[in-house]
Amino acid sequence: MNFEALRNKNIILFGKSRALSGDEFAKQLHNQNITLVTDIDKGVEVIVEGRLVNPIEQDELDRLYAERAAPIIEIEALEKWLCSAIDIDKLLMSLKLSGDRDRLMGYLQNKHINNELFLRLLKLYSWEGVGFFESDDNRDITAALISRFYENIERNHNVQYANMGIMHLLNQSGDVELTETIALLAPLQTALKEGCENSTQKILNAIALHPNTSPKVLKQWLKRGNEDIQTLIAMRHDIDLQLQEYLLNLSKSVINEVLSLNHTIEHQIALVLLKTFPENIAKHITLETQLFDDLFEKYDFALAENPTLSLEMQERLLERGDHVQCTLAKNVNIARSVFETLFRSDKIDVLRALIENEQMQSAGLQELFNIDEDLFSREIAANVKTDVSILHRLAESQEVEVLLALAKNPSTPVELLYQFQLDKRLDRAVKENASFGKHIQRDNIGWDV
Repeated sequence: MNFEALRNKNIILFGKSRALSGDEFAKQLHNQNITLVTDIDKGVEVIVEGRLVNPIEQDELDRLYAERAAPIIEIEALEKWLCSAIDIDKLLMSLKLSGDRDRLMGYLQNKHINNELFLRLLKLYSWEGVGFFESDDNRDITAALISRFYENIERNHNVQYANMGIMHLLNQSGDVELTETIALLAPLQTALKEGCENSTQKILNAIALHPNTSPKVLKQWLKRGNEDIQTLIAMRHDIDLQLQEYLLNLSKSVINEVLSLNHTIEHQIALVLLKTFPENIAKHITLETQLFDDLFEKYDFALAENPTLSLEMQERLLERGDHVQCTLAKNVNIARSVFETLFRSDKIDVLRALIENEQMQSAGLQELFNIDEDLFSREIAANVKTDVSILHRLAESQEVEVLLALAKNPSTPVELLYQFQLDKRLDRAVKENASFGKHIQRDNIGWDV
């Protein structure tokens, strides 16, 4: 129906309004120049059927329907249109000036207002110094917040009344404005300053780590939050130089150590932290040539773990001792040419480390196994890329470490895992093998996995 056509016209309501209170329904009709009358004889354009229609009204409604006196519509359709036509700024100003808590709560629990208006109204709500679920009013508003934004709320409707509901909402949301609005709500601001119970702390932690938490919120939380919150923010890979400097100037050893593990910190910050955490910087910082050169002589073994090594840097590290080469062999980001150079070496410890590298392929494992079936048996038994025929041969080993590696390997054939399950030394490892668990659920129980 075209509700715009009702402006400057009369309507009549049977029963009660639903989403809007009676007074609010009348106000919004008035704002749209629609007159609500109580007498059908005053000439009405539309008859509205509301909720809680009493028997007398129902008889009259049935009569008007039979006489086709005017179109009859459900209250929900009209209320939905009225809510969509609200002058947001006018409503917000009215609520600020009046301080009408009941009216504000009515709107916050109104499913027909849009999300933008809801979040702006939520900022006006007074939590009266207590938490999200510590009063009836707060519980209702918290439930309205969660149910509005939580995905698939129909399948998990109890989440809106759970202490951890807000945390679950944050974890699934990608809405920047929603995250910021929740972060600035009074119960969380109080918790930041005064401490809180475990469930609220988890909400604070979720916001501190949330990818959509704005720099504005992070800056405020760094100033108001405790060391735990500051440490979590120091872990983030998106904090800018200003926030990094703020964290550094806190002069807290724990926070500085966390910063030194963050590969995205700016180089001027890294140079300061280099004095106290050189190995962390060498392992994690995004490298450039000058910084690599400064660290090379003293921290070559730590540099070998760095995921941002250029080919030239890797080749220089190849020239260092066995300890550095073993570390480099475990680095999944080394160039293929460097991998092959290490593979062709005759250094047992380097080859053992290389077997654990994700770049190792089945053919390489086959080659090493053919050279000496026992020399690398434990490492080959643990590798998910090992050929099934080799796994069967290794299952004949008398070495418990080899058998244990096979029992933990998700690529080990199920028939071997059944055999291992009979060995008390291996039984636990088989039960913890994810592949074996899926087999039991799928084939023995029939679950869809």
